[in-house]
Amino acid sequence: MSLHRRRTSHALPVVARVLVTTAVGIGLVGFAAPASAQVTQQQLYLTVLDDDDEPISDLRSHEVRVMENDTPGEVLYLRRPADVADVTILVDTSAAVVPATTQLRQALRSFVDELAGYARMSITTFGDIPVQRVEPTTRASALHEAIDLVFPEVDAMPRFQDALVQAAVDLDNRRPNRPTIMVVTSDQAAEVFSASSPNSTARPVERVIEALQALGAPVHIVALRSRESFNIVGRGAFDRASVLSGRANNNARNSFIARTTDNWMTLLETASQRTGGRLFNLYARARLEQPLLEVAREILSQYVLTYVRPTEQRYAETLDIEIEVMRDDATVRATPVR
Repeated sequence: MSLHRRRTSHALPVVARVLVTTAVGIGLVGFAAPASAQVTQQQLYLTVLDDDDEPISDLRSHEVRVMENDTPGEVLYLRRPADVADVTILVDTSAAVVPATTQLRQALRSFVDELAGYARMSITTFGDIPVQRVEPTTRASALHEAIDLVFPEVDAMPRFQDALVQAAVDLDNRRPNRPTIMVVTSDQAAEVFSASSPNSTARPVERVIEALQALGAPVHIVALRSRESFNIVGRGAFDRASVLSGRANNNARNSFIARTTDNWMTLLETASQRTGGRLFNLYARARLEQPLLEVAREILSQYVLTYVRPTEQRYAETLDIEIEVMRDDATVRATPVR
């Protein structure tokens, strides 16, 4: 699934496009599209935000239009989900997060409290090897206990890729309704990203993004950025070996770090956008709670859209689904109901 968003004004509809294939499963592009031509209805989870990024809570079915490969579908229902959400929380506990330990715990507690009673949640830390601290549960007390044990370590390096793969495998095994992944990470992960070869890092991440698309799991990411990495400007030859070994001059090293950080942030942006999630670049750890609460409110404000598929598109291998919402200055994101 790929999702493109744009804001609109002057009473024009906001449009979200979703690319669908009939392939379903880990490692395959697309999401759970209808399995056969006999399936006449399709459902999508919709998140609709206003221009202040606040959920729109009064949307009506007549304000939503759906097209499959430029052929209109008939909207039947627009309602709130009846089932609880399933939220996988991935927490970076590397050295870069040590100064934000207090704010991190408080933000996680607020996130859990906001969703208490409405979501099943798990917590996995990924300072070095990913470790699941609490299995999926609706018990807020168990989640709070796990949060109290979140201790970033000064010598730990984040293994974001491994954590994302582990989350995808877990979701594929459990197949929950309304899966969501909430990630809190740092730009220190860029160092791990650069030190690994493209074969062992970039391509598996690309595949896991495709798998999460197939599972219908949006990935929301809060990236704690250091101003040092943001402000690095330099020129010089790109030589990974010399830079990592410290032999490069300062300009070359700064140039390398800047490129690596940019590539890393591009990867995070790709992971979030292509799965229907959001990326927050955060430079003040004191504000860590805010984006997590925004995501929690989005989860609580989701819609389920049910529509009748156009007859002539039911045998199509690939579908370009276009969703129009007749609201000014809105943002729409969509993920599948499997």
